[in-house]
Amino acid sequence: MAPRLLYLGDVPVESSYHGSALLYRLLQGYPADRLSIVEGNLFPALTDRRLPGVSHQTLRVGKSRALNTRFHDAYSRWLLMSAGRRAAKVRPLLGTFTPDAVLTVAHGYSWVTAAQFAKDAGVPLHLILHDDWPRIVAPWLRPSVERAFAGVYRQAATRLCTSPFMKEDYERRYGARGTVLLPYRGADAPVFHGVAERLSGPSRSPVFAFAGTINSAGYAQLLRDVAERIAAHQGELLIFGPLDGVQAAAWGLDLPNIRLGGLLKSDELLLRLRADADVLFVPMSFAAADHDNMRMGFPSKLTEYTAVGLPLLIAGPVDCSAVRWANEHPGVAEVVTAAAADALGPAIDRLCGDSNHRIALAQVAQRVGNHDFSAATAAAIFQSALQARSVSE
Repeated sequence: MAPRLLYLGDVPVESSYHGSALLYRLLQGYPADRLSIVEGNLFPALTDRRLPGVSHQTLRVGKSRALNTRFHDAYSRWLLMSAGRRAAKVRPLLGTFTPDAVLTVAHGYSWVTAAQFAKDAGVPLHLILHDDWPRIVAPWLRPSVERAFAGVYRQAATRLCTSPFMKEDYERRYGARGTVLLPYRGADAPVFHGVAERLSGPSRSPVFAFAGTINSAGYAQLLRDVAERIAAHQGELLIFGPLDGVQAAAWGLDLPNIRLGGLLKSDELLLRLRADADVLFVPMSFAAADHDNMRMGFPSKLTEYTAVGLPLLIAGPVDCSAVRWANEHPGVAEVVTAAAADALGPAIDRLCGDSNHRIALAQVAQRVGNHDFSAATAAAIFQSALQARSVSE
């Protein structure tokens, strides 16, 4: 029987994007009466996209508005330092639900709360690692986060790392072994047989697409570079995600050939990509500040991208996870590993000018993705992890 599982974290469990979508998919088939979800209040949740029939409660972590004031640094430090004490607030939220295990994601602050709750309750902690959180936070906060993270990582009964590169790096850093759980598709995701029909249709102005969040200047720069280059082919860049016109202008993405498609549910996104795009873009920032995360984190957008039967364009440092994945699967994508804007030119010219090349890339991407990002594979890894009953000292 599945253990009574408590998810406690700041990443909402919802059918939206990135870590939230991955959590939703991972827990989608879990028995609703054996699952309880407690989410921090700092990040707004989309309540209409939650798991049906599952108890959802909100843990009061702090005031999100305070993180956007001149007191940001002091308040962030207080949220981290007080996270363990908030474990006492969790039990009243659960009612009669008594968890056998705790699941969390190392993002925000509530992963510390989850670890303390698991320790106090004497139950295993299962830790999901979507990105290298200790290296993402501001430099002034990094030593404190690193110390807390090292303890929680070693405490966890299982450590589910989003890439083999993260697993290797964390084992060197913390002396504890992790398990690779690549991003994965939903069990109910649309299944497409063969490449997108538009690839063999009549010639048209090419549409490149990007789906996800833009959270660094390095990402924005690559998107601008692609938009400017495809303009020579009368091409358009379509961006899906939580980006509005004001934010696009702030990132310099208010170019004439950039169109915003909004934030869609995963299945809707797949259908739109297949219907409206010719090439799917995977930017991996070249900025020095982003290097560790690009090297260790794995872009979850590849799960959707490889499903729809379209060619991929990957741009990033030679040691970033997406490029390393592509190099392990020859023919899966056009790959650019130089930061200069004109480095994208030859790859974009090939993608725009040769329909047979687009079809060949799309076929390989679909085949590799169907193997690497299977929902059944992810479910088996997760169920095996939940069998770990040991509680680390």
